[in-house]
Amino acid sequence: MIGRLPVSESIGEVVDVERPFMKRKAALTFGQAKIEAKAYVGHQGQLDWLIEKATRKSKRCYEFLLAPQILLRLLRAQLMVKFCAPADAILMAIAAVIYFVSPFDLIPDSIPVLGLIDDTSVITSVARANLTLISNFRKWETLFDRGRELR
Repeated sequence: MIGRLPVSESIGEVVDVERPFMKRKAALTFGQAKIEAKAYVGHQGQLDWLIEKATRKSKRCYEFLLAPQILLRLLRAQLMVKFCAPADAILMAIAAVIYFVSPFDLIPDSIPVLGLIDDTSVITSVARANLTLISNFRKWETLFDRGRELR
């Protein structure tokens, strides 16, 4: 099964590694998103595509979604090899972004407000689990931005 990744043994669904979550028929759980996240680690083009898709979605709902912005900035910095975070934290962040981007998760995004509440609850949980990392990242961002201003 080169180039394919099983999503869940219980539903027996297999998705393409290129865009593992795009053609989903069943609801996505965070556990399934973590499995899919492994396909993105080490694949810069795929991760960049995911970050861009999540950025577009978060901009549409900006007033409701502030936590995704920090995770997306952290993933971009990791992708550009400017900031180094633990592998587990990166995997959780990617899984949260996959869950956020997927329109067919536990509460589909087509249901007004509620569809975003489950997305933000997953992202908030990941952010809370990584508070120290996020705090360190925000300090790094501040120093990095000051360094750019001095040039």
